[in-house]
Amino acid sequence: MNRLKSKLENALGKSIDKICPNKFHTVSANHCAHFVSHMTGLTFSFNCKEFKGGNSEPGNIRVHEIFAQCPKVGKFEDRPSDRPILVFVTRKDVVDLGRKRMANIPQKHIGVLFDGSVYHYSNTNNQVVKWLPDEFFDTFQRIYEGDQGLFYGTIPNSDLQLRIDSNAETVRTGLAFSLDRREGNKWYARAVNAENDQEFYVGREVKNQASQYYGIFRRASEYDGPQFDPDHYVAQIDHWAYLLELTGYCESKNYFNVFNTYDRAKFTYGFYQFAAHTPEDNLILLFRRLVNLPKAQDYFPEIKMLDGRLTRVNENGGTTDLETVMETGPRGQKQLQLFMNYLNPFRKTINEQEVLQVARLIHWTANDLDIGRLQVETAAEILQKKMSRRYDRWYDLDGRSDLVCAVIADIHHQGRAAKKRVKAALASADPVDALVHISPKYAGRIADLKKISQRLIDERKLGQKVYDSAGNEFVDS
Repeated sequence: MNRLKSKLENALGKSIDKICPNKFHTVSANHCAHFVSHMTGLTFSFNCKEFKGGNSEPGNIRVHEIFAQCPKVGKFEDRPSDRPILVFVTRKDVVDLGRKRMANIPQKHIGVLFDGSVYHYSNTNNQVVKWLPDEFFDTFQRIYEGDQGLFYGTIPNSDLQLRIDSNAETVRTGLAFSLDRREGNKWYARAVNAENDQEFYVGREVKNQASQYYGIFRRASEYDGPQFDPDHYVAQIDHWAYLLELTGYCESKNYFNVFNTYDRAKFTYGFYQFAAHTPEDNLILLFRRLVNLPKAQDYFPEIKMLDGRLTRVNENGGTTDLETVMETGPRGQKQLQLFMNYLNPFRKTINEQEVLQVARLIHWTANDLDIGRLQVETAAEILQKKMSRRYDRWYDLDGRSDLVCAVIADIHHQGRAAKKRVKAALASADPVDALVHISPKYAGRIADLKKISQRLIDERKLGQKVYDSAGNEFVDS
């Protein structure tokens, strides 16, 4: 039995306290959206954990918020018949299908349509019930005021899981990649309809319960492909190129196609290791640029920019805003959960979709010089913005050595120390040495940092300039 169908059947007759693992069990409250969210994995805000607390996966509790997140909505009679969908009933005049908006009025209800039956939470009976669509509509037409409408919505996030053909035989849009898992834990790919159709190594699996690492990556000895050369970009981004080289070396040995899919960000890519989880930062900024390149629809045909936001557009015309900010991170931190899920659907299960997304980027990076250029432009923009708006304000860096600024940027890029410790290091007799050794447990990072900083000093690329906070630039000392 389908997993969702099994969950719905098992929920029949149960009250909300048997369904919600958190603390929102108020009998007098409306739990229709709450029930649907726990069944279909809708964790976005506003949810039960935010409302009443708890330690488990939350469920959204508002009907109109779920409606707005559906990739596609419409009249019930126009619903797709090949998948489970959400069913909404409310007054016709409060629904704008074109804008995917439903007014937040008290009289609205939601259920899940699966195999011809609507599973929903009866607030009157305080339990989950299963009705035919006619009974569902007729009941609320009778008890609600005004002329009711019956509407459908495809389940939020359902279009983020791509249909993967690992043999590349049924792919009709964009480049078709075959995926092959060999040698127990290694993945290989081939763009079968590309000019460069040679098979290439993608990466190896890691499953480490102790560190909670689940995904694919490449060992440093396996890095290959184009690299960031700062000397090629000095004319474009000036002295910032050498600050980028320092962190780039520590993150990726400055290879443009280094990646990992195993940690909390679910997907990280590039020489600067752009992570997918951060709103208005890192990988989402790079992707906004990538989708405007001429070859974008060859590599990522299912995404585009709509109204200035990166959007998943499915074959039926449904859309999902991949830049939706959700409080789904540790301790409720805001992150781009939908973007993360598009790139890597499952945190602890290694799947073909995350392999495909990595393969697409590796092949594109190897065959299009614009990818490296956009990575550098994006990294420089991030670094310059943070130097001026964060690091200088935190540490008063005006007149400080470029090397001090570079190491501070590296510390915060990796997240290995808080402001208090950085300030203490800056106040020491040897600030550079104190900053480099700020977190002894990162021995590998410290070794890389010492190596690259010394080389840049020897080459007189760092250590000769100081930061000018007024111009957000580096000038001769």
